[in-house]
Amino acid sequence: MAAASSTKSLEMMVGGLVAAMEGVQRDVTEIRRDIKESDARAALSYEQSEHRAAASRSKMYAKTDELVGRLAETESAVKTLTEDMNEVKAVTAEVTRWKLMGMGALGVTGIAFASMGSLVTYFWADIWRALRGG
Repeated sequence: MAAASSTKSLEMMVGGLVAAMEGVQRDVTEIRRDIKESDARAALSYEQSEHRAAASRSKMYAKTDELVGRLAETESAVKTLTEDMNEVKAVTAEVTRWKLMGMGALGVTGIAFASMGSLVTYFWADIWRALRGG
């Protein structure tokens, strides 16, 4: 009977070990599933992060392209304005030259008329007599 009792006890221990091993196997399976789910979430999170980063970079490139376009337009406008200003400077210089020449002509004309006025005033009595016939 002792042998039967010891066999029964041994069977119970083996049964307990088998049950414990099944529990361990279940725990390992759950841990593996959790790790796979965690890896899947991490991969998804990484993909989402990459998509967000790509979208952000795309927006930044679009804004940079827009700024480049606006800068090109500004440079073109400044170049046109510079060319126009050079033309305006040339015209202004010519008008200034004309003005100076006109001032000189007016000055000479004024001196000439002042001289004629002085002569007429000086010789007025003689001119008046000659016109009256006398």
